[in-house]
Amino acid sequence: MFHTVTLKNFRTHKLTTVELNPITLLIGNNSSGKTNLLAGIQYFCNLVRRGHPDRHDRDRTVIAAEDLYPHRYRLAKDDESIELNITWSNDRGKVRYSIEVFKDDSLIQQAGCRERLEFQLHSSKLKIIENGYRQASALIQLREKIEKDVSLKRTEQELCKTFFGNFANTFSYHFQPAFLKGLFDIELDCELCDLENRLETEDSSTQNQIKIPLIFADTGQNFQRIIQYIKENDEPAFTRFIALMRRFEPSFQGVRYDPGTSHPVWEFDLGRKGIVEGFPAAVLSDGFMKAAAISLLASLREPPTLILLEEIENGINPGNIQELMRWLWQMTSLNSEGHSSQFIITSHSPSVLREFYDRLDCVYTVRLDKRTRRSDVRNLNISLDTLVGIGTVEGEIIEREDGKRIVELPKYQLAELWYSGTIG
Repeated sequence: MFHTVTLKNFRTHKLTTVELNPITLLIGNNSSGKTNLLAGIQYFCNLVRRGHPDRHDRDRTVIAAEDLYPHRYRLAKDDESIELNITWSNDRGKVRYSIEVFKDDSLIQQAGCRERLEFQLHSSKLKIIENGYRQASALIQLREKIEKDVSLKRTEQELCKTFFGNFANTFSYHFQPAFLKGLFDIELDCELCDLENRLETEDSSTQNQIKIPLIFADTGQNFQRIIQYIKENDEPAFTRFIALMRRFEPSFQGVRYDPGTSHPVWEFDLGRKGIVEGFPAAVLSDGFMKAAAISLLASLREPPTLILLEEIENGINPGNIQELMRWLWQMTSLNSEGHSSQFIITSHSPSVLREFYDRLDCVYTVRLDKRTRRSDVRNLNISLDTLVGIGTVEGEIIEREDGKRIVELPKYQLAELWYSGTIG
């Protein structure tokens, strides 16, 4: 599980730290920097993927014009780097990883790259491995260095490998209903054209866990084709998908392929005895299709470890937000294979905020300071602790067994604080 993430000098985030929960909500107005925070995590995740030992050096090389200048905070000093620091742990140990990309005049057209990994197995001493600190380097190669380090125990290498695999298995989505429903004939990238050659079943020993989430595309444009493929070739994943969707919509029965239209037909029990009605994706609600997309990701044997979802409320009736959030929390539990997903979701809707009335430590407000053009990100629980403490806001402060103080407010009051401008 990931615990904290810090971004430094990435777009509008001069210095932002967020504590990650099973579900973390970023709430704020448009252009506040919510998307930039998700983009920063995805950007560094992509760098880590490029640093895989099997990749060619040209893929692992950091290019200044592509990997540094478009992303660096515009008011940052010339010698300041863009940086990510992230902490993670599992039942075997814990890891703290940092990566920096910075200008280095000794590197022609390239940017400097520094990586540092601190790790500790339970009941063992802390160890540190670095790359790019003693000698200028434009290569992302810490993963390779760890893999070849003969002084490390196998269990230590496995811990580091698991961390990098988890971080590389991070995906950001901004699902668009028209793409999810397959309403547009998108000319797919050549790498996506033949799904059957790229998607593999759970029984394949060569399965790459990120293939399906990657082919999904950030808007969900390949969703209908993937559903069809999963149904025909991956029964365990499809069975889990159906079970998850029935939690969200009890009348949902399944999906079948229509050879006449070459598209899936979505089936529902509408209460007519013995009759199951089929509908094309085009006529289904936007919210249902968004839930189906999330459900498919969660149904994979190894779902994305960290799922970044933008504007979770779009297309969903405010009255159904409660059910959606309850369903998302269920998806953070371990599946039968021992895997689970964490979520970072963004919203500017009080309907979503209300569902965190008893989990305010999972909520961060995001606001753009117009003078400095910096995103100001604050934990809502900490902010309200002060307001409740001085009597400005009515609420209850509960101290948990671990000593953490949690503020609880009525749902309606959260919405009132949002509309009044006290928060958000």
